Amino acid sequence: MRRLLVSLLLLVVVGVIGGFLYFWGSLTGLYNEKRTPAELLALLEPDIVVVKPDGEGPFPAILLHSGCEGVWNGDKRRPLMGEYADIAKSAGVVAIIVDSFKPRHISSQEAVDDVCSGWLLRGAERAGDVAVTIPYARSLPYVDPTRIAVAGWSHGGWSVMDFLAMSPDRMVPYSLTEWPEDTFAGLTSVYLTYPYCGFPALAPSRGEVEPRPTWAIHGTADVTANPVPCNEAYALVVEQGAPVDIEVLDGATHAFDRSDLSPESTSKYNPEFAEIAFRRFRQFLESVLIPSGG
Repeated sequence: MRRLLVSLLLLVVVGVIGGFLYFWGSLTGLYNEKRTPAELLALLEPDIVVVKPDGEGPFPAILLHSGCEGVWNGDKRRPLMGEYADIAKSAGVVAIIVDSFKPRHISSQEAVDDVCSGWLLRGAERAGDVAVTIPYARSLPYVDPTRIAVAGWSHGGWSVMDFLAMSPDRMVPYSLTEWPEDTFAGLTSVYLTYPYCGFPALAPSRGEVEPRPTWAIHGTADVTANPVPCNEAYALVVEQGAPVDIEVLDGATHAFDRSDLSPESTSKYNPEFAEIAFRRFRQFLESVLIPSGG
């Protein structure tokens, strides 16, 4: 009997240790599929959507990274990224919508079930998408390679912030074998809408390795992405030498600017808050990405 109890205890200990090692490995990217920058861009590029102003440019550009539900709902495009892209276009800015899900064959339902729950494609992995699409934007003939911004909504904000929190000499996005060459070149500024900053996000303890002017907007009734740890990240960015402009909407939930929310969602669309967010996005473009209205 005693031998049986000892054997059972050993099995429990081994199971606990094995579970901890698996959990640690999942948090540090050990099990993520890794690609070279060229391979990851080749995966993403067919599903990138570019919305540009009329003319040859060169125009400033902003890369748009959606929330965890992705760009598509079944075979229908979700409207939010297109709405922001149209605002950018009307302001004279090229909008580049980066789809992280369709290229990886993550369906809209899998995105909701697995990405939004944190089991799949965490921010430190998706940070690779941010890293490879900045050089992509610079390569476009109608884009001014010295005036590029990145923007993220919810999970996309988490990904953008994790990308900015990674020191290239010590840490590589979990989806990459190495950093792209001159990743940060031309990156002028950052725009965040209700980004997720909870565990295991990197930004609250690291800020931005190469700090850029950062704008953010949050709601006080957001139960999905608590803004408190984001404030810790913003404080570090300020300490690191870059300005941070934060707007807080009293009573706004998560995803308050999304008109396609399901009635069952804890997030609630609010057209007045959405209009504030749209105006603020334009203000960011015109005052930060396009200094002096140029």
